[in-house]
Amino acid sequence: MLPSLKNLQYLSALEKTMHFSRAAKLCYVSASTFSAGIAKLEQDLQVQLVERTNKTVVFTSLGKQIVKQANLIIDNAKGLVELSKLDFFESELTIGVIPTISTYLLPNYLKNMTKKYPKLKVSFIENTSENLIKMLDESTIDFAIFAFPFDLPTHIESMQVFCDPLYYIKHAKHQGGQVGKGELLLLEQGHCLRSHILSSQSISTAQISDFSCSSISTLIAMVDMDIGVSFLPKLAVDFGVLSNYPNIVVNTNHQHLVRDIGVVYRKTNLQKTNIQTLAKMLIPSL
Repeated sequence: MLPSLKNLQYLSALEKTMHFSRAAKLCYVSASTFSAGIAKLEQDLQVQLVERTNKTVVFTSLGKQIVKQANLIIDNAKGLVELSKLDFFESELTIGVIPTISTYLLPNYLKNMTKKYPKLKVSFIENTSENLIKMLDESTIDFAIFAFPFDLPTHIESMQVFCDPLYYIKHAKHQGGQVGKGELLLLEQGHCLRSHILSSQSISTAQISDFSCSSISTLIAMVDMDIGVSFLPKLAVDFGVLSNYPNIVVNTNHQHLVRDIGVVYRKTNLQKTNIQTLAKMLIPSL
């Protein structure tokens, strides 16, 4: 008897978490349903896949081989679903996007797509880069709009579309032309804009402020109070986020910091060519 795809997905989730309860939660089923599914899979295959104890899960030697094959089968099944959308540009898509891009890019991007593909239905999910990668793995989203550099898993592919310079901002009364000790305001851990700024060799740990900001709007407000200095993406500046802050000065030549904007998707996605077509429409000048 052939094993069910659902139980193969349970096995894949167990490999990711190495914990029955967490894997069950990942699959949105009860612990008892999940455990029964793994047991049924072992029964169908007539082999022990995992050794269970109160605290740990250990895959058997054959179990390790089978879960690799299971992951391939799951990827191929996802490919079938994607291929079944006979006309990609008349389908329904869910696109992930990081917070430091969404507000400044999505209005024009959606306008471009609607104009060229009026039958394409699109919804967006905003989240951090790490969480969007997980959503790609779970097929919650079709692709995601990202900022690079970013350390991607080997099964995720990227396409970079355009460069987005990072501009130095400070209060007009702020003394000094360089980033002083403890002056650099950054977003909280988890925001890729933080890592893009810190990736510059010209930025030292000593320059980072003790304060961190939960959003770009908070960061701007703190610069306006002359609590520190920071860097803003050109996308945000062009969008007009500083229009109500006449005391904030933008220096486009202070340091040559830049991030790249593009998309990420699963390598096994059979619609990658169409996704790349949509990605090109991200260019702000379009």
